[in-house]
Amino acid sequence: MRSKPAVQRRSRSPRAPARPAAATAEARLLEAFIAAWPGPAAWLGRDGAVLSANASAAGLLDELMQRAGRGGLAALVGSAQDDGLGRADTIVIAADGAKFTFDVSVVPAGTGALVLARDVSLAANLRQALSDSRQRFKDLVEISSDFAWETDADGIFTFVSPKGALGWMAADLVGRRASSLIADALPDRDSKPATPFTTRVLVDQAELWLQRADATPACVSISALPLVGADGTWRGARGVWRDVTAGHERDAALADAQNRERLVGYIVRTIRDEVEPDAMLAAAASAAARALGAAGCRIWGCGAEGDLVPAAEFGGALPEPLARHMDKQAKRLAQAGEAGGGHADEVELTNSAGQFLGAVTRFRRQINGAIGLWRSAADPSWSEADHEIVAKLADQIGIAQEQIANHDALAKQARTDALTGLLNRRSFTKRLEESLADCVRTGQPGTLVYVDLDNFKAVNDRLGHQAGDAALKALGTCLKRLARTSDFVARLGGDEFALWLATADADAAVARGKVILALKDEIAPFSAGADKPLGLSVGLAVYAPREPETVAELLARADAAMYAVKQKGKGSYALAAPAAKAQP
Repeated sequence: MRSKPAVQRRSRSPRAPARPAAATAEARLLEAFIAAWPGPAAWLGRDGAVLSANASAAGLLDELMQRAGRGGLAALVGSAQDDGLGRADTIVIAADGAKFTFDVSVVPAGTGALVLARDVSLAANLRQALSDSRQRFKDLVEISSDFAWETDADGIFTFVSPKGALGWMAADLVGRRASSLIADALPDRDSKPATPFTTRVLVDQAELWLQRADATPACVSISALPLVGADGTWRGARGVWRDVTAGHERDAALADAQNRERLVGYIVRTIRDEVEPDAMLAAAASAAARALGAAGCRIWGCGAEGDLVPAAEFGGALPEPLARHMDKQAKRLAQAGEAGGGHADEVELTNSAGQFLGAVTRFRRQINGAIGLWRSAADPSWSEADHEIVAKLADQIGIAQEQIANHDALAKQARTDALTGLLNRRSFTKRLEESLADCVRTGQPGTLVYVDLDNFKAVNDRLGHQAGDAALKALGTCLKRLARTSDFVARLGGDEFALWLATADADAAVARGKVILALKDEIAPFSAGADKPLGLSVGLAVYAPREPETVAELLARADAAMYAVKQKGKGSYALAAPAAKAQP
């Protein structure tokens, strides 16, 4: 601390004391006392004259003179004499740009008075700093978005922010046990966490779930430190918290959204990684069931009549009561989808057997299938996130359904005749190779039927190619109707058709040849005229496994038999000689 700077602003020395002619013992004693006094000190006579003063008293005496007014220091001495016990005051003196505070006492001494001052600047400054600090803390607490609190050793609130928090008024909290605000065990927690309100160690931004005044949970970020007395005794805690529920919910929602995107991305990649279109839906069903924790998944395609037909399935068997509802739910999905988009595209069903969640799939707003998943009744109910994932999967599977349909259409175009829908020559030849290999493996015979229209050229010449196309379509329909499940029919080109009869020997071949000839009555209406009636010439070639031949050789034998019929007048059938006898 500076040594009495407030009194050093004067350059002159204290005025010389007016002493009595003979100094008394009392005077000497007072002079010694003044010299030893640690602060400003002076002895004034009754008339206000300075009888004795130390070096620090000049500034103080000037300040007292200014305060005394017209009466001067004599008035100050007189007042002290009249009071008997003297008087005390606090004086602030400015010097060298700083302020210094003195506690000043004026006490009677002989016929005059002693002026004694004690420098209390440090204490005054500390008190002012403490007052400022308290006011600053109060202001910060009142304007801060954080909630400040303090508890005693029993964990009871002794101070809280005046505005309260979480719907609680400050008056509701003061005197309340702080731990009573901690929310009951949450779904992801078995018990209440340790309370920071009675902490004995520093707590820095810990998350804590508290209970609002309306009983709803709130997540706060809380910091606290223990309160320790001068004797080292723990006496409570002090801290702040901030409501981070909204941020917590945003983070949780973002995490859920990211998780959903990961799941959907995983399923989409699984679908894309499948090279074979037929395997796409099976992969999608498997990935969807695993991603959503479902017991199984079924995907429907769109049938010829617009109804939904099962296309792929994954998982355990459906419980029988739930299985009975599946087709009904698929129908509901189709009906709901026809009604419009949005939630009408989804169906949710829960009964004692389990839970079902489904959605229609679309491409360019047209329904092309559906997806459905099921869980046991004991599993958690379908969440909003599950609904969102299924909706996104339905969009992706709708695209996959369209890709598969396009692939199937292209594949069908590649292997079928565009006019009649029968196999084309290339596809027929490939399947015939497979059938001949089966004959060799099983030892069973088979018959190739070669069919050619009689007088077909006249139809095109007289009636036009549209009439000719109609005749070809009619014959193709008839031949397809005669084919069994194991048989297959093709249009080889022009007006030439072929039919493979599996496991048919010579006798069966002849019998089928006669049935095919009878088809002339059904195609007669497409004739060019009575003079040119449509008819059929049929060649039959039986394939014997013990005398194998190539597809080209078998086709040549059947074609030769048909041509022989043409040469003999048309409208009949001929059975080709066996392969061995057909050799030159």
